Amino acid sequence: MKSCRVPHHVLLLLILMFITVSESTSTTVWVKFNQSADLPCVWKCSGLVKWTLNSNQSDVVAECNQTSCRSLKEGFKMSHDQTLTITAVDDSKRGLYTCWCGDRDVEAVHLSIETLISLVQINPGEDLNLDLHLSDGVKVIFKGGDSDPHGEEICSVDKSSLHCTDEYRPRTSLSNTVLTLRGVKSTDDGIYMVRDTGTKEDLHIYTVSV
Repeated sequence: MKSCRVPHHVLLLLILMFITVSESTSTTVWVKFNQSADLPCVWKCSGLVKWTLNSNQSDVVAECNQTSCRSLKEGFKMSHDQTLTITAVDDSKRGLYTCWCGDRDVEAVHLSIETLISLVQINPGEDLNLDLHLSDGVKVIFKGGDSDPHGEEICSVDKSSLHCTDEYRPRTSLSNTVLTLRGVKSTDDGIYMVRDTGTKEDLHIYTVSV
């Protein structure tokens, strides 16, 4: 039986095609609004360790060397076991955090906030106030008795600018992060979902009874 030799460069190419090497691992930590969160970095580093937000190596929130740790932004602290603690989580602190060992990203942790649930009883003619929690990249989806089962987008906010459908535009206004729907009617009875357009996470779900 004849044997054939495969050139070394072909073998190397095949190996690279079937092997994917990644320095960092990724996990998700869920926490309730305004509670503390601990983000682990299990990679043991002998040099400078730092945590950044949104994979931006220059956006450092805390760091540790072999002798001391320091916080570079308020609301963050880091311990010598490389854990990053966020003292009170709000919507500005949700997102992807990266642990760096020197210049290597060794761990990624996505911080998510558990969806808030509110039951609202309101009388016809009153104003409905919905806290959107964000002033950019957020939308409101309404699910009523006669609406699409998946809901319909009625408003969105982009860079503090409110955009609503023709039906809702005359009745809505935005103050900071609070959307007001004026003069509610029986047809406004239903579920309102406040969704982050970036992460696709529901920030707040309001069940409204009129």
